[in-house]
Amino acid sequence: MKFQRSTLILVGVAFLLGAGVLIAESQRSQSPPSATQSESTEPILAFEETDVATLTVDRGDETLIFEQGDDGSWQMTAPENAVAEPGAVAFLLSRLNTDSPLQTVTMTADQATDFGFNAPVGIVTVTLKDGTEHELILGGPDFSGGNNYAVIDPEPWPPEEGTDYSALVVTRDVANGINRPLQEWKMPVETSDPVPPEGDATPAAPNAEDSAAPEASPAPDASANPAAPEEETPGASDSAEPAPAESDPETTN
Repeated sequence: MKFQRSTLILVGVAFLLGAGVLIAESQRSQSPPSATQSESTEPILAFEETDVATLTVDRGDETLIFEQGDDGSWQMTAPENAVAEPGAVAFLLSRLNTDSPLQTVTMTADQATDFGFNAPVGIVTVTLKDGTEHELILGGPDFSGGNNYAVIDPEPWPPEEGTDYSALVVTRDVANGINRPLQEWKMPVETSDPVPPEGDATPAAPNAEDSAAPEASPAPDASANPAAPEEETPGASDSAEPAPAESDPETTN
């Protein structure tokens, strides 16, 4: 039985179309994660830093609380009372109100452990001056290991059975901002030598030449200047020679 030429042509075209579909599906399955990233340009959370009243960072075993003053300065109130490093606070806030999520996936309540929300990296709470509150819970790393899953303003939490959540994939910078060592959250304290009060200046250290002990005078050499022997001073009666006895005229005659 011989096939007509047109039939063979149709079979060949069908074969080529099938091969093309297989190649396209293969390339799609091997596409890097960036090919499926969300194209949204919306930030993770919408707020202005100047509108923030307090920032709370719960790291499980430690909770940090910061308050913003009217002049824009930041003060740490827990776990210590100290002037906050503004760069550290601004870095974390900018990750939330500037960076966009890389991807959005759907998570069911029974998948919370798989996404790392049973032991979150941290919980960040931003309270605005008008009373509005935003919360971000940062879970474990995503399938690539270079980013993290997060949920924002989840309701309810912990997840309830039958509830679906929109989990975001955010950059590792959010985790870096949360895990910053405590010392880096505080403004470095400048140390300087204390200035003595006026009129109570500390005397300068004596000069080495002035402080040297005076040289002792050499002891007199007894052999060079021998002491003269002590002479007895004669008394007045001893110094006068006895007067000669006068002759008795009567005896002479």
